[in-house]
Order: sequence, then C-alpha cells, then structure tokens
Amino acid sequence: APSLVRVDSALPFAVAGVTERHYHGTGLVVDAARGLVAVDRNTVPVAVGDVRLTFAGSVEVPGRVEYVHPLHNVAIVSFDPKLLDGTPIRSATLDPRELVPGESVVVVGMNGDSRVRSIATTVASVDDVSFPLSRTLQFREANLEVARLVNGPSDFDGVIVGSDGRVRALWSSFAVEAGREVSQVNRGLPVELVAEAVAAVRDARPLYSLEVEFEAVPISQARKLGLPEAWVQRFESAGDVHRQVLSVARVVAGSPAAELLREGDLLLAVDGRPVSRFRAVELATQSPSVAVTVLRDGAESTFDVRTAALGGQDIDRLFLWSGAVLHAPHRAMSAQRGIKPEGVFVAYFSYGSPSTRYKLYAGRRIVEVDGRPTPDLDGFIAAVRGRPDRSAVRLKTVTWNGTVEVITLKLDLHYWPSYELRRTPSGWERTPVG
Repeated sequence: APSLVRVDSALPFAVAGVTERHYHGTGLVVDAARGLVAVDRNTVPVAVGDVRLTFAGSVEVPGRVEYVHPLHNVAIVSFDPKLLDGTPIRSATLDPRELVPGESVVVVGMNGDSRVRSIATTVASVDDVSFPLSRTLQFREANLEVARLVNGPSDFDGVIVGSDGRVRALWSSFAVEAGREVSQVNRGLPVELVAEAVAAVRDARPLYSLEVEFEAVPISQARKLGLPEAWVQRFESAGDVHRQVLSVARVVAGSPAAELLREGDLLLAVDGRPVSRFRAVELATQSPSVAVTVLRDGAESTFDVRTAALGGQDIDRLFLWSGAVLHAPHRAMSAQRGIKPEGVFVAYFSYGSPSTRYKLYAGRRIVEVDGRPTPDLDGFIAAVRGRPDRSAVRLKTVTWNGTVEVITLKLDLHYWPSYELRRTPSGWERTPVG
C-alpha cells in the first residue's frame, strides 16, 4: 500500500506574489484514515485553487487545501478516502530525528508520469537555507536548516527515508528567485515540521511566531561583536555542535517585535534559556508572550515580546474589481520588505481591463479611494460599492519600495463587474458586489 501520491494544483489567479498557475509534485500520506497528505509549498503554494490527487497512478480524486504552513515550506491537503474505491493506502511513519552529514539515506519520489523512483545517497551537509529575498513578494523559506544530498535528485521530489523505511525528511522543492528568474532547488525539509502542521490541522490550533528572521553568526564572530565570555560558556556548555549565535536580520513589519527588537541584535535567551538554533527559537516561543534577552551595543537587555498567533488558512478571501485581483497584504510582504499590513494588495490584473488601461499594476497597495483611507479589504469594498458604471475613481497607491502614485481609473462594470470570493466550509463562494 503506497504512502506517496501525485499532487496537481491549478490557480485561477496569481495571488500573494505567486507567478505560475500550474504545479505538480509528490505528496506524502500522513493520515490515511482522515485523508491527509503533506506536500511542499512549491506544489501547493497558496490555499486558492483546485487540487487533484492521483493514487497508484490510476485513481484521481479531488483534494482540498486544509493548511498552509505560515512559516515553512509545507502544506496539508485533504481528500475523501471513500473515493479511492478500495485502493489501499497507508500512513507514512515519521522519524523526527535530525539528519546528519555522512548518513546513508534513500530518496523516494515520483516523476512527472507518476512513476515511483528512488536513489540511494548520502547526506552531504545540513545548512541554513539562506535564500534571497523574493522580487515578486511571494513566500520565501527562512529560519530553517535543510539537508543537502550527495548527487541528490533534481528531477523529482518526494521523501528521504532511513534504513528502517521511516520518513526522515521531505525531499522538497523550494521556489528561489534570483534577479528576474524563478528557479527550483531541492532540499531535505525536516519531517518534524510535517508533524507540526498535521497537529495544527487536527487540533485547530495556531502557531506562535516571534516574527523575526535570524541569521547564524559563529561564536568567534559574536565575540568580536561583544558577546560576553559568560554567554560563550553557556552556549558551549549546551553541548550543541552548532557553535553559533543568532542575530536579528529583519523583523516582520507591524508585529510587536518590530517595536522592540532591532537588526543586529544578538539573541541570547528566550524565557531565560539560551537558544542558538532556528528551531529552538520556534519551540521556545509557542506562547502568547515571551521574555527575549538580546545583546545590543554591548549591553544585555530583556524585553517582554508578544508573539503572533498564525493560522494556516492563508489567502481565504479575494475581491475582483475592474479586472484586478485584490486581497489583504500577505505575510511575505511584511517579513521580507518591512511593509506594514495596511491597505489592499493588488495581486493580479487582467489584460484589457480598466486596471491595465489605467496602470493599476500588480505588486502595489491601494491605501485611499477618493481621499478616503482604505486600511483593509472591508474598507476598500465600502469605498467602491455603489459606484455607477463609467464613473471615475481616484486611487492612492504605494509600491513595495514606498513610491506613492495617484491614478484615476474609469469603471467598466458591464465587462468587468465586481465580485467577492470567500472560502467557506463547503468550498469557495462567489458573491456579486454592486
């Protein structure tokens, strides 16, 4: 009975900075009885769209996006096991132990025609992801150590299993932007994050996040930055082979941490316990508020920081207006570019629509309509509702780098009517907005 499944997803619109519309990859059955499949976010990048699951290369069933991990490259898709018509499947057994360099493993996955492939290989290294910032403002992995393999496969994704057949990691595909090109790289994503996502679905609980992106600094360099010898000894006595300290690289705009922490702060402890690895920080901050101790300008300071409760619903509401697809600003904007989640994000525009003619281009935010502030999607809908056809609307927009532009757009409600899409328990529902 297989645990792997082919996953195909199709997006009706480009949203949240995602540029492509069709994706496919390998999913892992993590709960056969309930019908839960784990897959990377380069296969199911957002919650919007249609998902199809193919089992054993012969049975295709519809899927539903249940959870998109707000921090890492994993999503959970559900299906109805009754639709398999007796096709046997089984839940994978997960082994959350860390992969170590030199360890012998096997990568098992599916290629484009759903044929199972495998390759025996060795863990080459476990490194920080260190991906560049996204130009399109789509999700980008951060605060994670991933495994590289010796001659790891690049033509299929899947799972990394140990000698006992238990799953140690997802052999995940990550979207990486370099300049104007979007490429894919494969890395081993710790299976612990899959278990975390499954638990969040089952228990309907949020993940708490400090909302800080860190970079690892060797202890030798931290000494030059003023790390006291007492803290050096505390980190070294912890017995971790990673002789490092975490430095604040950027803080998510609009979060409580943005008011207290600064770029360059060295993280010393959370609730009094020294932490020096990304995952340790995430586990230590699973509460509404934590005490964060940092080294700043040679002085030690402790701040009580409220964490952000993040869900996995992702984009669950869209507004189509004048040929533009609008939604609330997504987290990647605030995390990567320091943009506060204010206004309405223009995700996409249809060619030939008023949005195209009047240059309401994707990637900017609408913050005012005819001088009326639109701090969120509800405010924008209220500001444009009831406008007559062919009337002019003045929009104040802000680009991702802070450039303010004011444009005047003429409505064409006959060919480009307004409607709202909302995700409900029974699926996506479309509601006209007059």
